Amino acid sequence: MYATRNFKFTIKNTCMIGLEYNFKTANSLTGILDAAPYTIIPKQGTISPGCDENFIVKYSPVEVESDFSRILSANIRNLNPQSEPLIIELNGTAERPVIHFELPLSTYRERKSKDLAHVDEKLKIIEFESLGTNIRNTNRFMAVNPTSQGYEFEWEEIIDESKKKKPLFKCATPKGLILSGKKTEMIFEYVPDTVGEHDSRWVFKIPSENITQEFLIVGRVIEPNVLFEFGKLKFGPLLLGGKQKETMRIINQEHIPFSYNFSSASVKGSPDFGDSLKVSPMSGTIPAFGDLEVEIVFNPKYELTYNYNLICNVKRKARPLVLNVKGEGYQIHHSVMADMPPSKVNSTDAFNLNFGEFFINEA
Repeated sequence: MYATRNFKFTIKNTCMIGLEYNFKTANSLTGILDAAPYTIIPKQGTISPGCDENFIVKYSPVEVESDFSRILSANIRNLNPQSEPLIIELNGTAERPVIHFELPLSTYRERKSKDLAHVDEKLKIIEFESLGTNIRNTNRFMAVNPTSQGYEFEWEEIIDESKKKKPLFKCATPKGLILSGKKTEMIFEYVPDTVGEHDSRWVFKIPSENITQEFLIVGRVIEPNVLFEFGKLKFGPLLLGGKQKETMRIINQEHIPFSYNFSSASVKGSPDFGDSLKVSPMSGTIPAFGDLEVEIVFNPKYELTYNYNLICNVKRKARPLVLNVKGEGYQIHHSVMADMPPSKVNSTDAFNLNFGEFFINEA
């Protein structure tokens, strides 16, 4: 029960026109239409001339019955009456499990097979996907008791002694009771502290039935797609006391909002820079699928070259965003030169100019 088996077959169209078809499933004894636990994909359509089409019959029993025999017939339009009907006899058996887990489909085995890694087929897999680190992710699923009596259950983590690390997974329903014909919710939590993929092994036990089922719980951290509009900003030379303003956007490409804050130390920069750079707002929240404008003002206090690496911490992101800001402060310098060869004139000292000899009225 609750499992699915597939059977595949092919129909080939050898004629010169399209073959229109539709399938019907009937009880083998009464002839009454009754698909029961069988489904066929596709159920109807057209096969082009000279082509063939693949069909899949799925057997998914949800209850134990004494007779699952059915007749699957293909009703084909304009088929020669003398042709044999396309009929397949269907049959199967079902066993009532002691426990059934309503788990979502997992692609973990397929992903690992591409990396040439084998995952035991007996393991049931629970997957987590965390949008960032240091947040609590919850995975809920139902466990069904299809038997005629209730029983107690318990979860136990298989500790790997060779990997002594902080536990990232927790079972919020370590013990409980499932009544006959009822469902009970199972809850697992995943709180990652580093980027990457994590896993843990657990065992589900029904002591009264002496039944165990191993689980592999896998968690994967995805960095939130929050970024700066650009990574570098260059103000260029600016007179001391002057101001220049630039605007930059922080872009959030995720479906949930994210808060941020700039590091005050990174905005201050070197102790020699003084209070020459301002960022506004220093903190805030970027809306989902939106952006937020940040104003950066450069007001050089000293005559030197400025180089800042602004650090913006985004909640849930393991690594901060970094914006490089460059600028240069300068001031105007002047001097008075006199005589030949020129010599510098100081405002505090008298300077004698020697014009030499020349005639009256001579310029």
